[in-house]
Amino acid sequence: MAADTSDGSDRSESSRVLVRKVVDLRVAVWEAFEFLGYDFAGKRVWVKPNLLSPHRPEEGVTTDPELIRHIVRELKRRGAAAIWVADNPAGAHVTRLDEYLAPTGVVEASEGCFRDIAARSVIVPVKSRFVTQMPVSAIVNEADVILNAPVFKTHALTIITGAVKNMFGVIPGGHKSYLHSVVASADEFAELLVDIYQAVPKPMVHIMDGLRGMDGFNGPSSGRVLKMGIVLAGRNGVALDAVMTMMAGGKPGSIPTCRIAAERGLGPIDRSQIDITGDFERVRGFILPRPGIAALTTRASRVVYSVLLSRLPVVNEKLCTACEECARNCPVQAIAVSGLARVDYKRCVACFCCVEICPARAMTVARLRRSLWARLTGR
Repeated sequence: MAADTSDGSDRSESSRVLVRKVVDLRVAVWEAFEFLGYDFAGKRVWVKPNLLSPHRPEEGVTTDPELIRHIVRELKRRGAAAIWVADNPAGAHVTRLDEYLAPTGVVEASEGCFRDIAARSVIVPVKSRFVTQMPVSAIVNEADVILNAPVFKTHALTIITGAVKNMFGVIPGGHKSYLHSVVASADEFAELLVDIYQAVPKPMVHIMDGLRGMDGFNGPSSGRVLKMGIVLAGRNGVALDAVMTMMAGGKPGSIPTCRIAAERGLGPIDRSQIDITGDFERVRGFILPRPGIAALTTRASRVVYSVLLSRLPVVNEKLCTACEECARNCPVQAIAVSGLARVDYKRCVACFCCVEICPARAMTVARLRRSLWARLTGR
């Protein structure tokens, strides 16, 4: 399922990235569209935000609803034939998706363009050493172009979550958990993410939400929220993630998804090869998870990885509401809920699905000493 780059978007585009401090969001979005230079007239557009879980906008977990509102309006102004705002949140859900995601504000901000894509999927082949095929939402066959709208934030497993990782959302929620279980390390998971990104069959353009950012080890749902007031844009998602990493104070080569994608020729990550326009500067005080841990896992044996290097999820008993979301969505059934959530660390694979999906933010990433104690004692 080779990516269609015949229109010159994304992977075949020269790697230009716009960084703009936002004074007027409507103007910033218009400038992002002008910078992208993509002709949306007559096109069916899938706007792909990050709708990980039903958090309020001020919590910095999901794509800002006002950014989505202005993207939708700009697409209408540019003559898009159809606009669908849609994502596959983590996990399985018992309520209607629009009701489940209402707290994010994105459903209302979509101005009639929100769509539930979880029910219909198609099986596609994937060039990967972990899986040969996977279900993806059928919208990938219906859209002419994907406007990817990730959030500028960290991730406990992959260090950052940006343009490349946001396309994990083509996978229906329940199957995401399964995919976590087929890889043995953070680096392998990053490789699988690049496999999925590379398999997306439609051209992509990207507008990244940096209005609020999230840093620290407990991203992408429980980290520290930062008011940054920026928007980034580019046709090449790998280059965009590289610029995000540089702004966060990191080296793109230390981010597994960036490094693997660059090795495959999907985009540049070297500063000298990226044409950055606008208000590029480092975000002061931004805390990235240390890439050294992820790098070590790629060189260590699986036993050493599981015993010494992987951090683990822990339960904050004061916050846990026993809602059972973590247990329902654990890919290896390592969590049981009886009054409070309890993790079986002998089964836990440290995929952090529970951390991502917990609506009360009761699941957090333990420090290394606490993680080692949990591995050794099972508590």
